[in-house]
Amino acid sequence: MSPTSATIPTSPIHPFRFGVNLVPSSNGPSWPETCRTAERLGYDVIAVPDHLGVHSPFLAMMAAAAATEHVQLTTFVLNSAFWNPVLLARDLLTAHELTGGRVEAGLGTGYVRAEFDTAGLEWGTAATRVNRLADTATSLRTLLADPRALGFPAPATPPPLLIGGNGDRVLRLAARHADIVSFSGATLAPNSARGTLRLIDADAMDERVAYFTTHAGPRAATVERNTLVQTVVVTDDRRSAAHTMRSRLPYLTADQILEVPTLLVGTPAQIADTLLARRERYGISYVCVQERDMTAFAPVIEQLADARA
Repeated sequence: MSPTSATIPTSPIHPFRFGVNLVPSSNGPSWPETCRTAERLGYDVIAVPDHLGVHSPFLAMMAAAAATEHVQLTTFVLNSAFWNPVLLARDLLTAHELTGGRVEAGLGTGYVRAEFDTAGLEWGTAATRVNRLADTATSLRTLLADPRALGFPAPATPPPLLIGGNGDRVLRLAARHADIVSFSGATLAPNSARGTLRLIDADAMDERVAYFTTHAGPRAATVERNTLVQTVVVTDDRRSAAHTMRSRLPYLTADQILEVPTLLVGTPAQIADTLLARRERYGISYVCVQERDMTAFAPVIEQLADARA
């Protein structure tokens, strides 16, 4: 049986940070303005994904840095199969230096089989993909901490390392090496070449957070906890909205949809209260939303101004 929130080892409550997952596309001229809008709306972090079919994450991050003043920039998350760890460390350190220390390094296994095929990379098994991630994360951790072999001076503050996923081995890896753990709150649908995800419910997230916390031991108190909210629905009728959402999420009940940690439904005040409750329950204080929800979620950021970093 999944543990309840009461069984999860306690951890300090971190201040909120809010990010938006922006997807740089072929419409290049709009990218700087989109980034400026995110900063103007109060987001702390611009997160850039690593997928084929959209622009390079590092080039997009540098353009975002040039267009903004203080917002942090993160790869959310790099497909570790695409990157040589040494060359990746060089790119991260370069970006970190040129942006005045505004870069975070997000890593994952990659989950879209079609992209592996296009890149000529072996899809393999879940175990081999996690092995790649582990090799990249351990090498990157060492190189970022002491980059002199790459010709860089040791930065005053190295780029923090974020590791994202849901499975046991990825969470154990994050427990050992990550500054930030990102709970994906989703599993890959069987035999999905396009990376279709199934969201896990609140009880399953309890179990995942407890698993991470147990394996992190004393580190659990210092590792920041993140998740990507898949959908934000601003409404004054939460119950009706949840029933409507079941057409896209038939494996969840309406009650479960209202509690799923990667969904937010309600008025801005209700969503703010939900995030406060989830921070208490899971320790998740670093919350990212999708680009399509950037404007709708902004009033929630205002609601939680006193609870932010």
